[in-house]
Amino acid sequence: MGFFKILCGVIVGVLIAIKLKSLNSPLWIYLSLALSLYVVFYITERLTFVFDFLDNVMGQIGLESGYFEILIKIIGISYLCEFASNICRESGFAAVAGQIEIGGKLAMMVMSMPILMAIVDTITSVL
Repeated sequence: MGFFKILCGVIVGVLIAIKLKSLNSPLWIYLSLALSLYVVFYITERLTFVFDFLDNVMGQIGLESGYFEILIKIIGISYLCEFASNICRESGFAAVAGQIEIGGKLAMMVMSMPILMAIVDTITSVL
């Protein structure tokens, strides 16, 4: 039920932002950003339970939690880059949005290198 209230509030906020945009008021961008941040913080607050549960499961089955942390960071980079690029694109900065997406992909590639190296080490030890 909580998410339904958030969704209704965001829809009302978007309708207000659309009206402000049609009136050529620059406040629509700030309202859009505030609504987006509100949803992101609501969701991240709820995800802490999921992350704690998954970390507990990883500990019980004996997998190294460092890899799990790397995967969570990669997912976080993905969401943050998507969020930032959408804000830029909505504001009319499509080129900047594209650069954010490329930078995020490169950051995720660099972050995933320890996992890739562990996979390569496992394969070479089997062969």
